[in-house]
Amino acid sequence: MVKEKKIPLVDYKLCMACRVCITACPFSCLEADKTDIDSYRKAYPALVRPETCTGCGICAKSCPIDVIIMVS
Repeated sequence: MVKEKKIPLVDYKLCMACRVCITACPFSCLEADKTDIDSYRKAYPALVRPETCTGCGICAKSCPIDVIIMVS
């Protein structure tokens, strides 16, 4: 049985844009990305290198408010 690779999914409505997950990622898969999600145009974490993401979940575990989940 082949295990499906999981990738992080951020709930941007709850994300504080603290960037802890970006720092925690051992493979540098996440980067801060300016978005139009809110009027402040905060830089939220974005999965910019999905090919190097191993699905380890360290980013999700490091999130202080648990707004990252790992999905297939």
